This record gives sequence, structure tokens and C-alpha cells, in this order.
Amino acid sequence: MLNNEAENNPLREHLFLALIGSFAASVIEFLPIMVGAVSDYLYATPDVAGFIFMSNFLGIAIGTLVSIVAMGHVSIKKCALLGILLISFAELWSAFIINTDMLAFVRFCSGLASGIISGCVAAAITLYPRQKRGFGLYMLGMFVASGIGLFILPFIIDSYGTKGLFISLAVLGGVSLILLHFLTLPATSQAVEKTQFGASPLPTNNIIILCLLGCVLFLMIGVGGSWAFYERLGIAWGLDIADIIFVLSVSAVCGFATFFVERSEKLLKSHYLILLGVLTTWLSIVFLSTGIKSFSFYTISLFLTGIGWAYTVPVIQGKLDHISHGNKNTAALSMLMYWCGLSFGLWIHGYILNATESFQITLFSCGLFYTLSLLCSLSVVYFSTLKKQLLATHSGG
Repeated sequence: MLNNEAENNPLREHLFLALIGSFAASVIEFLPIMVGAVSDYLYATPDVAGFIFMSNFLGIAIGTLVSIVAMGHVSIKKCALLGILLISFAELWSAFIINTDMLAFVRFCSGLASGIISGCVAAAITLYPRQKRGFGLYMLGMFVASGIGLFILPFIIDSYGTKGLFISLAVLGGVSLILLHFLTLPATSQAVEKTQFGASPLPTNNIIILCLLGCVLFLMIGVGGSWAFYERLGIAWGLDIADIIFVLSVSAVCGFATFFVERSEKLLKSHYLILLGVLTTWLSIVFLSTGIKSFSFYTISLFLTGIGWAYTVPVIQGKLDHISHGNKNTAALSMLMYWCGLSFGLWIHGYILNATESFQITLFSCGLFYTLSLLCSLSVVYFSTLKKQLLATHSGG
């Protein structure tokens, strides 16, 4: 009975999963504030702050792999419960640490828990119909939470420092536990469970999946480098900190780009939409690299990053889900690429910024990875077209 209720009313469950997932993704949502807080209150240099949160993202990547293994032995809900309890404890622990080396270790543990939750959320979304809407709401939850958090957290940090920041995140863990209690997951069909990565008879499917995973990886390496240092970039440009925080918080409206994912597929095939989404994100670097250090260019670039990011990931997840026939491991693997990209992007670009003390070089590097993502999306277009031709040949024969 419960399973039928979940299948007939997936919107409520998608919303619960989106909110739980946004808590797991809180490290990327609040990254500009967190990097700034650690730099200001713990006196960490850009490379040290980058290393701390790189370890966070590395933990998320490993945690996602752990979730893939764990979901083969325990239910998705129990696996998510373990992740939420672990991350809540790690956030509380982080609040009372002043040593940056110890903080890096604890943030790794927090990331491990985030990855477990993230993998479970991605897998759970594939159990419901209209997966694109589910992943779209997941991204929307991330952006809305970041908008609210980026508006409120500066006041908390000003009053309580990093302690207030991490305690606030621990409180979100309690909210996630309540949501998880009311979440109802449908039964997993045997057909879906037995569908394995690469089981399709068409070799082009495997190539498309690899290109899609590469597209996510390179896209998020670029995002990790640009998004993390938007606050520092604004300060370096001489922009007012109040204006910077306002734009960062208002950028949450970019999350509404996810609402157009399903509708836009009525106009264009998903592989073309992926190309357009990556191209939008790539254009953000163009605006930052013009040499015109204006508030307008700063705002446009940030919004283009957010729109491209929020729009592209659900489309990629939806195409992966279609090709792999709803395989939960493929969904979790895509999340692994997502978090690996953010981890490497933050570390690589934090190191570049510290070594060169040049935002221009750092942005050029971000643009390079966006270009690689663009090439992967072009490959998806090519192999999707080739697949269509092969199918036409087989049906004709």
C-alpha cells in the first residue's frame, strides 16, 4: 500500500528527496561563504582553504562509491539514514576545530557522509516516474537553499564565526532526519535491478554514457574553480561586499532553469540541450575574461554559471537514466563524477590562484575545462546521431 502511494504521488517524495539532497550538497551551496569564513577566521591561505574543501569533495566522491556498494546490501533509506547521522556529527565536530589540518580530516568525514546521501538520493529518484523532474527539483533545492543560506549565513558568521556556520549545518541534519522518516520509497523492479552498466547491445550506448560522464566531470571542475572564488573575485574587483552577498543569494533564481528541462525537450533532443547548457556555462567565463571589472559583468557571469549548471545536470541525468534503463548504479556514478569534478576543480584552481595570484589565469583554466565539457557534449550529439542511424539501418534490414 505504501509503495503504491509513493508511485502515485511522486511529487511529494521528489520534494523530500530534493531537500535531503540539498542538505547533502550544502558544502557546494555555501562554498563561497565557507571558503571566505575559513580564510578570515582561521587565517587560511587560498591554497589551504582550497585543500580543506577539496578533502571535503574528495570525501563526497568516495562516499558516493560507498553508497553504490552499500545499496547492494541494505535499503536506500537505511543507507541515507547512516549518511545523515554521520554528517550531522561531523558538522558539529567542525564547529569546535581551530586547527586547519584537523578541519581537513573532519571535512573529509563530512564529505564521506554527503556522498553516501547524494548517491542514495540519485538512486531513489530513478525509482519514480519523470526522473528529469526529480533531478530538476534536486538542483532547484540546492539553489534555493543556497540563496537563503548565502543571505542568512553572513550574519551568523559575523556573530559566531565558523562555529555558527557549522552548527547551522548540523541543525539542517535534524530537518533531514525528519524528512527521511516521512519519505516513502517504491519497490524496486527486478528488471531495473538487473540492468547493468553497458548491458545494451549497441556499443554507441556505452560511448554515449562515457561522454556524458566526462561532460559532467569537466563541467563541474570548471564550476568548482569559478563558483568557489566568486566572493574573493568580487572583493578583488573592488565590489562592495554587501552587493556581492546580495548577488550570490539572488542567484538562487537560476535554479528555476530546471523547470524548463522537460518542456524544452519538446523542442529539441536532449543531446542538443546538453550542448546548449554547457555552452551557457562556458559563456560565463567569457564575461569575466573581458577585462571589464564591472558589477554588471560579475552578475551576468554568475547567473550564466548558475543557469548552465542547474539546467545541464538534470538533462544529463535524464539521458543517462534513459540509456541505462533506470539503473541506480549509473545514476550514482554520475553523482560521483559531479563531486569528483567539484573536488578537483576546487583544489586545482585554489592552487593556481595561490601560485599565480591571478584571477585571470585561474579563470582561463576554468574556461579550459568548460571547453573540454563542450567537446564531450559535442561527442554526445555525434554518437546520438550515429546511434539513430544504426537503429534505422537495423530496422530497415
